[in-house]
Amino acid sequence: MNYPGSLREDAIAIWNAGVAAVDGRKLVKDVIGVTDGVLNIGNLEFSTRKIRRIVLVGFGKASAAMAVGFEQALGESWLGRIPIVGQINVPDDKVLATQVVSIVGCRPPGENLPTPGVIAGTDRILEFVRSAGPSDLCICLISGGGSALLEKPVAPITLNQFRTTTTFLSHAGASIYELNAVRRAISQVKGGRLGNASGGAPVISLLVSDVVGDNLDVIASGPTVEPADEISAIEVLKKFDPDRSGLPEAVWKVLESNSTRESKFRGEVNVSNLVIGNVKTAQLAARQKALELGYQVELVTPSGNEGDAGTVGRSVAIQIAQDSIRPGPICRITGGETTVTLCDVPGQGGRNQHLVLSALKAIMEYQLDPNSGFCLLSGGTDGEDGNVPVAGAWFDSKWISSINESEKPFLLEEINSSLAHCDSYAFFAKHHLLLSVANTFTNVCDLRIVLNYCPGT
Repeated sequence: MNYPGSLREDAIAIWNAGVAAVDGRKLVKDVIGVTDGVLNIGNLEFSTRKIRRIVLVGFGKASAAMAVGFEQALGESWLGRIPIVGQINVPDDKVLATQVVSIVGCRPPGENLPTPGVIAGTDRILEFVRSAGPSDLCICLISGGGSALLEKPVAPITLNQFRTTTTFLSHAGASIYELNAVRRAISQVKGGRLGNASGGAPVISLLVSDVVGDNLDVIASGPTVEPADEISAIEVLKKFDPDRSGLPEAVWKVLESNSTRESKFRGEVNVSNLVIGNVKTAQLAARQKALELGYQVELVTPSGNEGDAGTVGRSVAIQIAQDSIRPGPICRITGGETTVTLCDVPGQGGRNQHLVLSALKAIMEYQLDPNSGFCLLSGGTDGEDGNVPVAGAWFDSKWISSINESEKPFLLEEINSSLAHCDSYAFFAKHHLLLSVANTFTNVCDLRIVLNYCPGT
């Protein structure tokens, strides 16, 4: 190991290994195959002679890659022998070339909200699912980002009112669990309703989870699973809009009317949900790469929503300081999903950049051994972070040591201003500390790599 110049390169290599392990194409190919006339999907088996056609639908940032993986898993021969119909809804920049599967771009990149194109695409998906009879097989390819790519609001809620609700709750700091509880309650396709629409065909959902804990009713708001209703949607509204001044009145009235609490599943609908990849999958692959590079590795398994990004960032800084005096080299791999409560007029950035900037501020206020080496890298596995087309950000001890002592007070002022205005992107762009990646073909929460190298070890 060539300290200190290799820490950043090692962190990127470890992060990339984790992301590669949850590529949507790979995950689907790992669970689907045809052997001796039997279609295997996980531990499920279906005789190809009894399948009239496959209805293939999907939605999410990784769903196009999953569809490509599905075609590759079947192979040329079976693609021509089993009719496949359906549609995959993805962001405009996630459309991939396929042989038989229809992939449609439904919303602009970086806009994690439903659009008229999403509504139209959802209607088309519903048509396909409703047409799937007992001799068909309905397969749903679902990944993170699916909530904004499959939508049909409960009447009389309009698309704009639905978008306003999502934006308001996100900016207020609602967790993914709270946000999806509301989205399920005001949707005609979430909370099990898509699975309920099947015309009698078995429904198999393959899910790439972007939710810590893999709660099936939270991933893409659970379109093929009956919700556990552990979080009350109306209580979420009361928490974040207590005076009813921020959310559309139509949303309040729909939730108060109990009109969304009807039974989600008919008894005869056969639905199976299989999680084929998650942040733990990425962490384990990252761990293997770190071991190959010679690090002692510690995995921190996420449990539920991590909370405020600034708080988590400061905790990461404390851990870096503690590890700076431990024998090493040490690699700490964490992941999950934090939240950011935005200011009134936010700038650009995302939760990963906010977290890294908060950690940087704390580190610069500590008196660490100037010879100790460390690096923090945090990025969204979908290659996106907030409202900018980057995955996240990084910093290391080498960069910090390049700053003159006379410049540090001004740098801290710049950091404080960026955090206060939720404008972390401007800081990292100026100082060339952004984590920019190509299309990752996945979405399994955020992945963070922390490296420490203690002098003399």
